[in-house]
Amino acid sequence: MPSLIASYFLQQNTTAATALTTPSFTPANGEVVIVTLATWDTTTAMGAPTGGSQTYTSRIVVAPGGFRPWVGIYSAVISGSPGSMTVSSTPAASAQYSMNVERWSSAQLAGTPATNSGGVTNGGSGAATSSLTTTAANSVISWVASDAQSLNPSTRAYLGSATDAGVRDGSVGSNGVDYHAYQSVAAAGSTGFGLSAPTGMQWDIAGIEILDSAGGSSSAPRSPLVVPSAAAIRSAVW
Repeated sequence: MPSLIASYFLQQNTTAATALTTPSFTPANGEVVIVTLATWDTTTAMGAPTGGSQTYTSRIVVAPGGFRPWVGIYSAVISGSPGSMTVSSTPAASAQYSMNVERWSSAQLAGTPATNSGGVTNGGSGAATSSLTTTAANSVISWVASDAQSLNPSTRAYLGSATDAGVRDGSVGSNGVDYHAYQSVAAAGSTGFGLSAPTGMQWDIAGIEILDSAGGSSSAPRSPLVVPSAAAIRSAVW
């Protein structure tokens, strides 16, 4: 199963347009980096992450318009031995926002990772929740959700025994609430992720599957190629 090396949660709890930047870290080649991002405003996106001369690929963005937040997920696989590096992201305009950067070992991403999202356009019932069909055993779902209704997150309850990776609590002042979390999934199949409380959210959510790099192929190993000797070849011919 993928193993979390470290995660870095950062938040901006006053209205601004400045970059969020992790502390310096030195990753190994092959580490899978997942960046989950959220803002209080569906029209204000977080910029593509930068850092370490790595390539960060957008995997899913949820920005449906209306009175809703913005959430997105990027990924990178470390290469080129970057040495000490940071990861940064900057919003497109003034907002309140958050970012969580996860570093995973014993992990890999599918060419097109399994992702899923969800949201509601009307507050008053429900919590941020969705389901994702994982493609292999012993994977991890990393996810981000945001609530424009700004409900107090003190009663939060996570599905799937998820680990809380960070919450931006802007409930006082109605400045939105962001949730970042991840959960282990033992078997492939449809898996719920997100929250069961608080209810009454105006929410968006997005998740991505991180695969176990030890999964490999289930096909049987092939026998080694045996090259006959010259003597054996002559004997067969004669």
